[in-house]
Amino acid sequence: MERRVLAGTPYAKLLTAPRPVAEGMKARLEAKGIPVFLETPFQDLPEAALGTYMGDVNLWVPEALLGEAEALLEEEAP
Repeated sequence: MERRVLAGTPYAKLLTAPRPVAEGMKARLEAKGIPVFLETPFQDLPEAALGTYMGDVNLWVPEALLGEAEALLEEEAP
């Protein structure tokens, strides 16, 4: 499991997916109160704000909520 600290909170990488898929998962997780950090390969460039990159991105969630996030996405899978 990949880990990093964001704003003093340990985060774990939940998944890597094409941006449109990841954005949908991010919205579902945030609707359930799970904070999500979406990371593109261009994080420090203006693209990050514009959201024009549609390739693979990483979704990070607080490590303490990783199991809950995984379970939520599994139960909502088609």
